[in-house]
Amino acid sequence: MKQTISVNDLSSVSETLSRALAKATHPQSVRYADIRLQVSEGIGSYSEDGTPKMTSMDWSASLGVRVIAGTEFTAAGYYGTQLGLMDFKRLDRVLNKALSTASERARANALGKTRFVKRSGIIGNSVQSTELAPIPVMKAVVEAEFSIDPRSIDAKRITDFTCSAAQAAKAFHPDVKRVELVVNSDVSRQIFASSEGAYIDQSTCSSGGTVFVVAQNGKGGSPADLYHHTGNQLGFEAVSEGKNAHNKDLQAFSVQIADEAVKLANAQPAPKENRPVTVVIDPDLVALFAHEIIGHPSELDRAIKMEAGYAGRSWFFQDLTHTMVGKRVGSPLLTAFSDPTLRGGYGYYLYDDEGTPARRVTHIQNGIYRDFMNSRQTAHVARVKPNGHFKANDASVVPLIRMSVSAIAPGKSDPIKMISEVKRGYYCVGHRIPSISESRENFQIAPRLIYEIRNGELGRIYRDGRVTADSKDFFLSIDAVGNDFTVFPIPNCGKGQPMQAKPVGNGGPSVRGMARIAQGEYR
Repeated sequence: MKQTISVNDLSSVSETLSRALAKATHPQSVRYADIRLQVSEGIGSYSEDGTPKMTSMDWSASLGVRVIAGTEFTAAGYYGTQLGLMDFKRLDRVLNKALSTASERARANALGKTRFVKRSGIIGNSVQSTELAPIPVMKAVVEAEFSIDPRSIDAKRITDFTCSAAQAAKAFHPDVKRVELVVNSDVSRQIFASSEGAYIDQSTCSSGGTVFVVAQNGKGGSPADLYHHTGNQLGFEAVSEGKNAHNKDLQAFSVQIADEAVKLANAQPAPKENRPVTVVIDPDLVALFAHEIIGHPSELDRAIKMEAGYAGRSWFFQDLTHTMVGKRVGSPLLTAFSDPTLRGGYGYYLYDDEGTPARRVTHIQNGIYRDFMNSRQTAHVARVKPNGHFKANDASVVPLIRMSVSAIAPGKSDPIKMISEVKRGYYCVGHRIPSISESRENFQIAPRLIYEIRNGELGRIYRDGRVTADSKDFFLSIDAVGNDFTVFPIPNCGKGQPMQAKPVGNGGPSVRGMARIAQGEYR
């Protein structure tokens, strides 16, 4: 008897999905419906100090549907759920129930709009029907890319691999007091079908590892803790063969983070700089700037306040008539974009979760703000074309406008020369947890390492300092952009309520500008 669901089980569902959509859209009040059906298979392992703590091999299946219905006004209704083995055996019934429930919710929402307009006077003029901007109706198959299939990795192999990498980091130096390591590799397949006739069968593979290190020197100094992630949208080779942005297998990567933690454990707190000083920021940290200061406020649902209560607003957008579109927000050297078709980290796809073909969106071009990521619904509101950024972390939850691969574009400068030209300043490497204002108009971001620059040479290392500035002032101050562009994997970009943690890619080159350094403190 079959005990599991596999990605291969989705090969025979097309007729079932077509029947369900035809039935759901039969009532005249239903204008549109779509289905997302997803199955994932994967394996993971967790080690503390080289000792195995947990290894798991599992599968998951999920379903999400959307219906747009109504008479005087139209509105959307959603339904999502996790699926078990018995649900797949009666998929017709499960789909019909899901679409029926979503239809009821859509009609109730549409009726609520009508009642609100009738009793709200002029305020009711703000209510609109839910409409989707047109897109090409696509039928496509996208295969997952991998050399080492996650489904070929057994429990012993991944456990030994994880423990070996953790042991190497723990043994790196006596000051390393604790190492935790998590490794995951999975393959996922999603079918998207719509009442417009779209049918997209899209698979992806993802593998990554996160290392946590605590170090303390023998003099009883304050402990230093670091964590970082490496991986790629590939098979197990992403971590076992160094097929990732860091060009290191997981053991070498873990040792690197252990080395950085030891350096921080023996470093002095960063000095306080009351005035802006020259900072050279490496690609790893610049990628986080692209994510937090440009990417999130360039999500149109956030900008037009659909997500403001949970995610904050946007410093690029006040309202539909007061935006930064067409205005200068940075140096002429600054160009930034989001591109789902760019490989190297996570966030690669060819179609989003409503079947829109993925394409690059240029947010900033030579310092001038240009465009937002959108969905079909928000594209209709803003009267622009959909650009393929409506995504969910699982089929059972409602998609949101999400970053794909958001990046600051490369420049022409040599990163070594960018440092050598600095008489006094700081070289900031890697990233830790940021603190960003809710509209992203200013920031305080902690690098993993801060190096002093004196007369073009790197000097002492500081710990616990933060780079802080008003976003626009920092971007306007950029006077050099490196040619060392890299895309990094971010495993846990969060948005929504309940929170959806989604892997995305972020990229960038080295950048030089002006910012303050907030003083580090021992914790």
